[in-house]
Parts: sequence; C-alpha cells; structure tokens
Amino acid sequence: MKEFWIAQRTIYPALFRVMIGLVLFLDLISTYSSGGILFNPVFNGFLPETGIASFLAEHYQLFSVGYGIVLIAFILGVGKNLTSFLVFCFHLVVMEMTFSLMTWGDIILKFSLLYFVLADSFKYLSLQKSNGNLSFISQLAVWSIILHLFLVYLNNAYFKILDKDWQQGIAVFYSFSQYSGFQDSFWYSILSHKFMANFINYFIIFQQLTFVPLVLWKKSRKLAIIVSIFIHIIMMFQFGLWKFEIIVILLYGFLLNDREWRKLLPAWFQKKYLPELNSN
Repeated sequence: MKEFWIAQRTIYPALFRVMIGLVLFLDLISTYSSGGILFNPVFNGFLPETGIASFLAEHYQLFSVGYGIVLIAFILGVGKNLTSFLVFCFHLVVMEMTFSLMTWGDIILKFSLLYFVLADSFKYLSLQKSNGNLSFISQLAVWSIILHLFLVYLNNAYFKILDKDWQQGIAVFYSFSQYSGFQDSFWYSILSHKFMANFINYFIIFQQLTFVPLVLWKKSRKLAIIVSIFIHIIMMFQFGLWKFEIIVILLYGFLLNDREWRKLLPAWFQKKYLPELNSN
C-alpha cells in the first residue's frame, strides 16, 4: 500500500492532458453543430436568462471558437498551467449553458480539472516543457484526483448498499430496460434470468465496494482497473453515454505509476513521443 502513494506519477498527466483535451474538443464540435437549438432559450428551458452564461449563449459561435483555441493550446501544452485553468473555466461555463445535457461525468471532470490546474502535465508531449519547480504541488494535485475518484467509488457503493432496488438485485435490469433496443440486445437474454441479473447486480456492488483496496494492493491493481474499464465500455455501448464513460476510463490512468506506464507503453511510442524518458 505504501508503494502506491510514494510512486512517481509524471508520465500520465501529460497523456491525460492530450486525451481529455481531445474528448472535450470532440464534445465541443458536436455541441456547436446543434448550437442553434441548444443555445436558444425558446428550445432550451434550462438556459440561464441572466449572467455571463446567458451572454455567452447568445454569442456561442465566438465562445466556441475561443474555447476551441484554448483546447488546442491545452493539447499542445502551450500556456502551461494558465491554459489548464482556462480549460477549467470554459468547462464550468459549458456546464451552465448545457445543463440539460450534463452527465455525472461532467461533474466528476469539473473537480478533476480543478485539481489538474496545479498538476505538471507539461514534462512530456508539450511544446513548452516545464522546469519541474512545482513537483510537490503537482503530486498533491494528482493525489487529489486519485482521492476524488476513490470517494466517487465509495459513495456509489454506499448508495447501492442502501438502495432498495440494488438490495433486491433488480437495479441492473431496470437500468438496462430504460434504453431502447434492450429487448433485441445481447444483454436481454442474460438479464432475463433472475440468477444472472442478481449475480451481475451484486457483483457491481462488490466491485465498487472493493475497488479502493484492490487498487491500493499492487498485485490486484491492474485486474481491478481492467474489470472497471470493461464495465464502463459495456455501459458506453449500451447506454450511449460515451463522454461520461471515457472521462472515468481516462481517470483510471492516474492509478498507475511511471514504472507501470513504462511497461504498458510501446517502445516505439516512448522513443518517438517521450524521448525524455530515455535520458532519465
């Protein structure tokens, strides 16, 4: 357990910066394409009527261009922590303007981006390299992201243990049945059997309840992460919540340290995109 907290995590912040930047950029493009409806108070009753969010909604084209420029700079590592802070600010405003589309993933990402402002993600994959002066503060930021993810899992497990539908073992079936095409899907034949529905239901409770200790234990860490990723991939295709699932999957990367990432990343990728690793 001690190994988990003292290990260095300098590689993944850079990978996360690039990948979450791409996710937000793709989400911006999809939002912009429907901006005429989404940012029109006639069609969107959740749109703020006053304040900066209302003003920016009226000029969403200009706002989207500015957000896109910031995201590109963020992905390329231009502007360092200032750009990270701007991404956090833009994300908050987007959440206010697109409340009707907001998912739990957006809320989780809001706090993660806040902590990420202080993280040093510019050591690798950045046009402007960091000088490493904020190494301890960066470690605190990464630990904050990890602890927040742990709290999310523990909160979910606590809620499921107390919820009547989860106690009865029927919550998973109800969750899947809310979405169209369920009866024609592969999961309908599985969840129609009471034993399988109950087993999957209680397995998810067990998985969320034991996620933290299994991740802290080195021997079970990768297995716990793989199982969690598998569950989110199923939810992504079955529920269509691509953004939420990808956000959570990307946050799992912080659970692995530099040594584990060097074993996972292909040698050609490290040589081409992370040449600094070879000099360390």
